[in-house]
Amino acid sequence: MATLETKYSVGDTVYYAATVQTRKQHPCPDCKGERKWKAVSPAGGEYEFTCPRCSAFHRQERELSLEYTAHAPVASKMTIGSIKVDTHPSWSGSSPVQYMCVETGVGGGSVYDEARLFPTEAEALVAAQVMASQQNKGEWIASLYSRSLEVSDWQLESGKVNLAKEAKKRAESLIWNIGYLFEQIEEADDKDAILEHVQFYRDYDWQRDKDKLASQPTGGAV
Repeated sequence: MATLETKYSVGDTVYYAATVQTRKQHPCPDCKGERKWKAVSPAGGEYEFTCPRCSAFHRQERELSLEYTAHAPVASKMTIGSIKVDTHPSWSGSSPVQYMCVETGVGGGSVYDEARLFPTEAEALVAAQVMASQQNKGEWIASLYSRSLEVSDWQLESGKVNLAKEAKKRAESLIWNIGYLFEQIEEADDKDAILEHVQFYRDYDWQRDKDKLASQPTGGAV
């Protein structure tokens, strides 16, 4: 009679390797980490107030935000409550050995693959760090980080100027493309030619113009 052996037994303490999304922040180029500004009145009075760039109050200017999202490693302590072994290969790629833990419910809770469980917290954190690094390379995380890094060195006033220049470029591109389409429509010989010009704009310029407008800053004043 065959004997099935598993890495862990009921009652064993294990550590589950996982990741969590965290909010991080680039260093502020305006307050240099002081988190406050100083102001001097014409009468010579000195005042301090919270830095509008890196404080919780600065949320309208999303395009100038120093915050970004990243995945961080985490290791959760668990106690093995039940064991499931499937000798048939899984089409989903899940582990043939899975566990349910006391902390998350046995019989009706979460199921954990053996590959994500470790005997020590240190080992679980190493595996979780590898997972976090891979997830941080994902398209949406990487693109948001790149964008936040791009503006993280701008001081508040120069950042607003740069964003205004970008918005102006987007608007000029949209106006030029639509103006060119109008010229082609005016010079068209018949309805078929007009429809052909409109279709060309839809195929080659419309989506690009929409994407540019969608990325335009929408924030208000500080």
